[in-house]
Formats: sequence, structure tokens, C-alpha cells
Amino acid sequence: MKKNVVMALMGAMLLSLSACGTAKNTTSTEASVSTEASVESEESTETEEEEDVEPDEIAQTDADSLLAEKLDGIDCQAVFFDLEYINDHDYYTYSVVNADGDELDQMLAVDAVSGEVYVYDVDNEEIRDFSEFELYDPEKNVEVNWEGTYELDGMTVTLSPADDSSFEFSFTKNDEKQLEGVAQVSDNKGEYSDDNVSLTFEFTKDGSLKVSNSGNINEYAGIYIVPGTEKGE
Repeated sequence: MKKNVVMALMGAMLLSLSACGTAKNTTSTEASVSTEASVESEESTETEEEEDVEPDEIAQTDADSLLAEKLDGIDCQAVFFDLEYINDHDYYTYSVVNADGDELDQMLAVDAVSGEVYVYDVDNEEIRDFSEFELYDPEKNVEVNWEGTYELDGMTVTLSPADDSSFEFSFTKNDEKQLEGVAQVSDNKGEYSDDNVSLTFEFTKDGSLKVSNSGNINEYAGIYIVPGTEKGE
């Protein structure tokens, strides 16, 4: 009888230990699943945050400078108005006053990310190309690429950009340097002067380079063309 009781007690203990072991394994598995789910949740949140990051916007002072550069040579004044949200995008907007002091119906807008300058059609709440600005002058506002090699009667002039407002030039004849310097750009013309020369560089409609000289030495002036082409091509 005692033997049967002892056996029963031992059996109960084994069942209890087995149940505890099962509970431990279950808890460990649940903790592992919970940890993995937490890591996946954090990774998902980080991915969502990365996707929601907005590109950096330029400061208003930078927008002011970019607009002033765009309006260089145009007789008007732009006055900052506001940072506006137009067509799902931020723009610095400006009212414009002409030379007579009259405010234009059009406004100008500077893209707060790219810095590009546009016309803001207030009535229709539309952003338009700068070429639609009523004071836009195609002759003055065309972008000139001050780069290339041109020749005239054995004289060669080579241009290369220095920065946004100047370019380097070099005149050579029979492979010997004659004159070199840095010309300043204004109204799509390059200007250079020293004690002997006063040069003006400008492009003609056919792509030739016209050089004028009002200095003491009457050299370098003329219409220079791209090697291998004819005037007027």
C-alpha cells in the first residue's frame, strides 16, 4: 500500500515538473516572437520616417539673391511677400514694382527647394515659366555659354567660364599668346579693359563671337567664328 502511495506521489511530481517545463518553453517562445515583432515594428517605423523626410529648403535670403541675379538688367524691384504653399510645393513669393513705381499684376516665385525662379499667376494660382514675365526681354535674359574657341585671320580666341559672372579669355596667334584676362559679364556681354585695350565680347544671332575694342591699340576687334564654319552659317 505504502509503495503505491509513493509511486503516485512521484508520478504527480513528474507531471508537475513536465508542466512547468512546458510553460517555460511556451513563455520563451512567446518572448522571442514578441521581440521579433518589436524589431520589425521599429524597422517599419524607421522606413516610414525615412520616406517622409522632406528635402531641405533654401533660406529666404538665398531666394532673394537668386531672384536679384535673375532680374539683373531688368528695370524693376522685387519685394518679398510670403512663403506660400502652391500646387503641393513651397515657394517664396514676391510682388514686383516697375521703373515707374507701379506694382505689376504678376508676382514672382522662387522654388523653396531648387531655387528656380517662376512667374506666379495669382488669379489662377498657377506657377508659370519665367519667360512669361511681362518685363522679360529675350535679348537680355537669354543664358549665354561663355565657352569655346573662335578664330579670325589667324587669330584665335578661347573662352572658358570662371564663375557665374565672368569668363577667362586668351588670344593667340601662331601659337603665341597675345592677350589673356578675365572679362566681367553684364547684360549678356563680356567686358574687359586694361591700359591698352577696352574689349567687349558678345555673340551674334548666328553664333559667332563679336569682339569690339575701344582702347588705344586697335587690335583683336572683329567677328570670330567657330573653326571649320563660314560666317553666317
